Amino acid sequence: MFNEFFERAISAVNATHSFNSRLSESLAPLRGTSSPNNFDQIVVPVKKIDFTGSVAGVDSGFVSKKLSFIDLVLVKTAGVLFKCENGSLISSTYYPAPFSFPEPMILRAGLEKDEEQQSISLLRLEKEVSCAIEMIKKFKPEFMFIDGSIVPQYQDKPRKESGVNEDYVSIIHSFQKLYKTAEENSCTLVACVEDSRGTRFRQLLAEEILPKSKLKISSSSLNGAFDASILDYYLRPSERTFVFPYTNQPESHAILKDYSKEWSESIFVFYLKASEYDKPLRVEFVCKNQKDLAELSEKISSLVFSLSSLHKEYSFPSILIEADLRAGLSEQEISVVYERLVDRLGTKIRMRRGNRPFG
Repeated sequence: MFNEFFERAISAVNATHSFNSRLSESLAPLRGTSSPNNFDQIVVPVKKIDFTGSVAGVDSGFVSKKLSFIDLVLVKTAGVLFKCENGSLISSTYYPAPFSFPEPMILRAGLEKDEEQQSISLLRLEKEVSCAIEMIKKFKPEFMFIDGSIVPQYQDKPRKESGVNEDYVSIIHSFQKLYKTAEENSCTLVACVEDSRGTRFRQLLAEEILPKSKLKISSSSLNGAFDASILDYYLRPSERTFVFPYTNQPESHAILKDYSKEWSESIFVFYLKASEYDKPLRVEFVCKNQKDLAELSEKISSLVFSLSSLHKEYSFPSILIEADLRAGLSEQEISVVYERLVDRLGTKIRMRRGNRPFG
């Protein structure tokens, strides 16, 4: 049974690789043609820069544990500031501290299973965004990097009648506050998505690029493909895609329709391949004045490329790697809090399966 499963899995993966490879070859004639944004080509070369200035990054981690009557969550947020001169790191600062303690939190009672996960995610996002805002105000970095999307994700949006709607409304406000704080402090917000499953580039390819080309490629043949898997073959190292809006219809987007128009139309995306042996990185950023879009996207892509090309098999900005290491949490840390609660409240707070008298 397992041998049959492995054979099917290997066959499916090889078929996907083969499809993406053939598609890349078919799309090759479009590489130097004009993109939908009218100032980029479909594929744009990127150069490294010897950056001088300050760049910050934030990340957060969490662990959770179910108790009989409540759910316990530990959230740890870490901020890092790098000061660079001619491309070399000259100093690093950590916020709130190099080794900070996680914050214990209790989820609201009476939540459904899907609401529990949304509540944890929204709590973590709130702490991460708050840390980014505080760092921008305190250190005035030229760039602030965020690990993950620059917009809350669809799975974080609760049902209308959900008990965590209040938390969702709060995080929408917090994200827009982050954009405004960055604008007021001349800081550029950049988000890097490590394992993106986005399909916006594929959508533009099918709806705007292929219909205007002379290539005989059916748009429907792209169905089911992710941007990163297509671009892994299409982009070469030190290349990026053209810049495109996060969505073409903010007023209909699940999350951006809850934003003010000021910000819902100010979020842009491109994909960058920084290493030969790693998949392209999805890069998102905020640009309110679209007259600056061409210059800003060139500056951001050069910086992300410079910070992400330190290892040939793993391309991710070093500032976010450091933040991730500082924000990491283990199950052992929440066990310490859990055992102290058991000492104080007794074994009744344990889940029933934790009290089984037999193995």
